[in-house]
Amino acid sequence: MKTIYTFLLIIAFGFVGYAQKPALQPSVTAAETSSFSIHKVYPNPVKDFVTVELQSEVTGTIQISLFNILGTEVKKWETQSLYSGDQKLKIDLSQFKSGVYILKINKQGLVRTQVVKKN
Repeated sequence: MKTIYTFLLIIAFGFVGYAQKPALQPSVTAAETSSFSIHKVYPNPVKDFVTVELQSEVTGTIQISLFNILGTEVKKWETQSLYSGDQKLKIDLSQFKSGVYILKINKQGLVRTQVVKKN
């Protein structure tokens, strides 16, 4: 059982590394792609709600998605604004089963991911 869990974590981190590479488009400037970061995700493991602290130098829109450990998208939230400066998002994960998930935040082609364990 421990071997399977280790294998799943290796897959998750491989997915995270792959997903963090930005897909630059000609209309995205270098300043915009370097202006977005995840500072903190807590609590982790999460029971019902997870808080994500973000920082952005430029106002824009973000798309938040949640993937299971197999890489299947299980939830996609509506697009929302991310303002310049620090911002906290509270995300409801109460409807999901216990397990390991990958939270993906996409801002105009720049992708940041975070592994989240749901209890």
